[in-house]
Order: sequence, then C-alpha cells, then structure tokens
Amino acid sequence: MPRSTCIKVFTFGWSPELVIRPLVEEGISHDEPIILVASKPETEYAKRRFEEAYQHLITFLKMAGTVEVHYVEIDLEKDFLDVCRDIVRTIRNFHGDCYKLYLTGGMRLLVAATLIVARLLLTAGTRVEVKLSMEDRPILYSVPAELLTLDLGGLTDAQLELLKYLKSLGKAGFEDLAIGRASTTARKLLTKLRSKGLVEYKKMDRKQVYKLTKTGELVLEVLG
Repeated sequence: MPRSTCIKVFTFGWSPELVIRPLVEEGISHDEPIILVASKPETEYAKRRFEEAYQHLITFLKMAGTVEVHYVEIDLEKDFLDVCRDIVRTIRNFHGDCYKLYLTGGMRLLVAATLIVARLLLTAGTRVEVKLSMEDRPILYSVPAELLTLDLGGLTDAQLELLKYLKSLGKAGFEDLAIGRASTTARKLLTKLRSKGLVEYKKMDRKQVYKLTKTGELVLEVLG
C-alpha cells in the first residue's frame, strides 16, 4: 500500500527557528517536501535577512537529511484576494494526501491570507491541518478544523436551542435532552451538532452523556 504524503507549508520570515522548532518537535520526514512561503522583500536589507534565515535553515535540514525544500516568494503589494490566489497556486503545485500549514513566521498579512486559504481548502474537501506557535515559547497549537469550516448561518433554531439547554445543564444524558421533543428528532439534532464539532459524548453506566465542546462554548459566546 503506497505511503501517504503530507506536504508541510511554513509561512517564513527572518527567524529560521520558527521552522526548525516544529520540525524537531513533530519529527522530520525525509521524503516529504517542505514549502517555505515568504513575502517578497521590499528592500535590500529585507532580502539579506531572508537569505540569512534561509541558509541557516538549509544548513540544519541538510544535517537532518532533508533535502526537498522549496522557497516561494509572494508579492504582498497585490490585492488581498490575489495574495490568497498565489498562495493556493503555490500549495497546489505540490500534490499530497494532506497539507500541514504552519503559520509560524512571516508578515501578518501573509499569515492571515494563508489562514483564509486553509479554510477554503478545508471546505473544498482537502485534508488540512493548521498549526500556530508562540514566538517566545516552544509551544505549538493546533487550530481545530471544525472551527475553520463552521458555518454559523447553518445552525437551525432547534440546534441552537439544544446547545443552550445543554450549556445550562453542563452535561446531560440523551433522555434529558429528548424531553419535549421526539427521540428521533433529538438524536438527529445531536448528530448534526456532533458533526459540527459543537457537542461530544461519552458512555457512562451504559448511557450516553453529552456536553459542549470548547468550540460549542465559543459559538454560544459569539451568538450571545
């Protein structure tokens, strides 16, 4: 069975350690390409800093045995949608089973555009993981895919009512959540909410006990 390929894409700036750190933490695969997406330098000073950071990174990757690295510059002087389009084209040039996008460096506009691209790819059915890091701490955060693809406009009044009721209870069994509605209706609502990543459950004493996920709690904060 052929091995799946996951393309790693980094927003790249002047700090090579923001690429090195995640690679060391998660492990370096020698046959999966790495794409560095950087903003097009506007000055000679910026160009020199990018080159220094790139050479530092390449030195590390060669020592680690990784050789397939691609450096791509994006012109941020364009319209925002054109920037997003260029990022999509860059990513789509490399065919893989999934894409890991590390928003760990580079200019804020580049990071924001890459995050938008991640959402678009996810909604198109592409397997995408999004990672963020703190510049001053060796901590890597995963952005939940359901948070990037969630359509709040798709929440029905019945789903929202059930979310609020579950929040008031803290956690509840299926029987409690089915009060006042047909059991088949309650089950369909909960299935929809689970598929959106807003509700989760676990079995306790042969019963399904439901509670809001953190995403579900966030959604209720947004909707008020």
